[in-house]
Amino acid sequence: MNKELTQTNQNTNLYPTVTPTVYVNENKDGYEIMFEMPGVSKEDINLGVENRTLTLNTDTHFVVPVGYETACREFPVCNYAVSLDLPELADTDTVTAAVANGIMTVKIA
Repeated sequence: MNKELTQTNQNTNLYPTVTPTVYVNENKDGYEIMFEMPGVSKEDINLGVENRTLTLNTDTHFVVPVGYETACREFPVCNYAVSLDLPELADTDTVTAAVANGIMTVKIA
């Protein structure tokens, strides 16, 4: 799989756009791709497949809770964008995705 930064103008806020850490695993059932994106909610993620290219980008909305101010952060607030060229054997009609604990897991048969 080839990986590249996807330039996007969809991000309407002032956060920088970076490439997430990506892990690609393969087994007899297909592919599992994990993207590390701390602080990103499911609603902020755009995922699509077109012409055997999996594209991911986010539009992060970080809001400090009312009555609080940020004292420190362990990770930066940013948007993420990346594109992966999928192998010919990947069935793009079987893409599923789930987000938990700052990691998005995409499975493709």
